[in-house]
Amino acid sequence: MMENVRVAILTAQDTVCGFMDNSVDEALHFYDDLLHNYLEGTSNTFDFKASAKHPDSEFLAVGNKLSFRYNGRDYYMNIMNVKRTEYAVEVRAYGLVFELLNETTAAYKASGAMSFEEYVRAFNFADMLTVRLNEVADKRLVHEWSGSETILARLFSLANVFSAEVEFVPVMNPNYTLNRIEMNVYKEHTDGVQGIGRNRSDEILRYGLNVKGVTKTSDITELYTAIRPFGRDGLTVRSLDKKEYDADGRVEFESPQGSWNILAVQAKDAFPSNTIDSVADKYICKIWDFDTDNVNTLYGQALAELKKLCVPKVTYEIEGYTEADIGDTFTVQDEEFAPVLYLSVRISEQEISFTEPSRNKTRYSNVRELTAEVSDTLLAQMDRLIRENKSYSTNGVVFKNGKGSTTLTACVRSGAVDVTDDFSIRWFKDGEIAAEGKSLTVAAGNVGEGAVFRFEADDGTKGIGRYE
Repeated sequence: MMENVRVAILTAQDTVCGFMDNSVDEALHFYDDLLHNYLEGTSNTFDFKASAKHPDSEFLAVGNKLSFRYNGRDYYMNIMNVKRTEYAVEVRAYGLVFELLNETTAAYKASGAMSFEEYVRAFNFADMLTVRLNEVADKRLVHEWSGSETILARLFSLANVFSAEVEFVPVMNPNYTLNRIEMNVYKEHTDGVQGIGRNRSDEILRYGLNVKGVTKTSDITELYTAIRPFGRDGLTVRSLDKKEYDADGRVEFESPQGSWNILAVQAKDAFPSNTIDSVADKYICKIWDFDTDNVNTLYGQALAELKKLCVPKVTYEIEGYTEADIGDTFTVQDEEFAPVLYLSVRISEQEISFTEPSRNKTRYSNVRELTAEVSDTLLAQMDRLIRENKSYSTNGVVFKNGKGSTTLTACVRSGAVDVTDDFSIRWFKDGEIAAEGKSLTVAAGNVGEGAVFRFEADDGTKGIGRYE
């Protein structure tokens, strides 16, 4: 069950002038709503409709603000577009303060190496943004921006220069007005670095549960098995004599002395060109330019590009919804594939409807197919987690030799605040009512081979959540 979200409507001067609350009969209600969260900057949009007959609908005007709390996070948004008829108001709001979206900043050239925060201060952004976490604080770089751009675009560009990801976190006052906007700076996501979000790869999203289906598409339309790189002033790799080997000691890439090209030897054998007259030359070559006067840099960058070009382009479409945060990394398992498909995925977009949860969708990026060897590693991780959670005393989930007991304790939070005592808690065992109260003691003799316990929290009018 989705939590009820109370949305404050504020004037352009950040004064609360009304509320939308679907749990209050007399309040302005919203419907056809969709909160769309994006990975880049953790930005978001909010679309919804409301009745034009309600007097508070007059506050739904361009330039006004919306703020609300959902899933422990504050949202502060600008109303950017309003369509009004005699009966309904249709609203679109964007996250972040208006200045980040529309105000521009001038060209800038650093006189020397500067840190990320020094650039932020040089751009005069420090007054509107508080840098809270900075994982690239020790890095100093020289860079130049030759043209003007919006503040938001400049911050994204700065993050790209520092191989970083930025997250904007609005922090509201208790009265729903804006206190400040914090910016977290993370190292860019790679196989070994998480970036925004949490690494939850030991949690598996399974077909038929969190995942409705996976579509895998393989495409060799833009596949190349050789690359001919050129640097400044006609620089080539002809002076080099290079060979790269795979894990089994076989030549995978080579660039013989005197050759213009870097060759993907094994890829050529897998995907030979049948239109070349010479039997010895079955390569499909791409001409490629890179701005450098160093031949080794030219070779290294061209080899990296060839490694991407010489394999089929594989894309995945994953249908389903996962209740998680933007940037979180999971493992997807689809047993309907033969062999079983394992993917490492990262949440890049979330579409959430507070009034129609069936519309919720999750989109993923950084999708990477895991090999059987890696899958074995994942299984080992799962075994380790199971062993760590096996406890034969209070708060464990496994009983030994039919002996012992454990105490299950319910917890309900509003953000970071424990509000369990504000609700009535009812416990169920295998779907049947077992007890009422915050805690439940389970003895081994009452479980048998296994049992599923869950609790439901109720505020006296309706159930607000459950966990099992």
